[in-house]
Amino acid sequence: MSSAVVLAGGGVTGIAWETGVLLGLEESGHGVIASADLVVGTSAGATVGAQLLSGTPLRELYERQTADTHQEITPNINLESLAVIFGELAAGGTSTDEQRKRIGEIALNADTVSVADRRAVIEWRLPSHQWPTTPLVLTAIHAQTGKFVTWTEDSDVPLIDAVASSCAVPSVWPCVEIHKELYYDGGLRTSTNAHLAEGYDIVTVIAPLTQGISPLIAEEITYLRSTGSVVNIITTDALAIDAMGLNSLDPTYRRVAAEHGLRQGKNAQLTP
Repeated sequence: MSSAVVLAGGGVTGIAWETGVLLGLEESGHGVIASADLVVGTSAGATVGAQLLSGTPLRELYERQTADTHQEITPNINLESLAVIFGELAAGGTSTDEQRKRIGEIALNADTVSVADRRAVIEWRLPSHQWPTTPLVLTAIHAQTGKFVTWTEDSDVPLIDAVASSCAVPSVWPCVEIHKELYYDGGLRTSTNAHLAEGYDIVTVIAPLTQGISPLIAEEITYLRSTGSVVNIITTDALAIDAMGLNSLDPTYRRVAAEHGLRQGKNAQLTP
């Protein structure tokens, strides 16, 4: 049977939580990465997917998340811009290019850290800067047109740029230039983009959804199941949400997020 793993967006704490979940699954005998035929990564999930498929042991990746030292940046957040963006995300994502284009205008005009400083963070995150052998699909959005795009090994895009574009939260991080075009975070379509796992027998969705499963994500899951996929979804529970704080971009919550992910992964029940 074919299997796919979908890793959703969720900021710096989402990276830590997802890493913990995956380690918990592995240690409880339900590891999903070793048998995966496809990994889909969006935003935080793009980082996690690239890290996992680098061959670095999950325990080592987990320990990086719980370490006191790191090179993450605590951003200055423009609350006014984020309020406008969240207004576009009323259904938990965007359904049209026009919506994403409006968000792109905000992203293109935002005052953020430098491109070089942000790229250095992505370089530090990734144990390998080469595309993995297991198929990896990463998501982004064209800032000028709002078109949703995907990157794979065949896209002629360096892995660092692909991950950086998928993680480029609009108004927080700079857009990423690829082939002379600018892109931002693929999580502004939906934080999962689980539709990209269509056709796989078993789909495992790991998503730090602190606001619950949104209507657009629910549509993706329903669609996958209607096409014959068995879909397992693990999301942040109430304990994790309370512990991880309100700002998913705050690196000081990495340790607690990873620890709650580990707990949830060990206790998760997956349908074979």
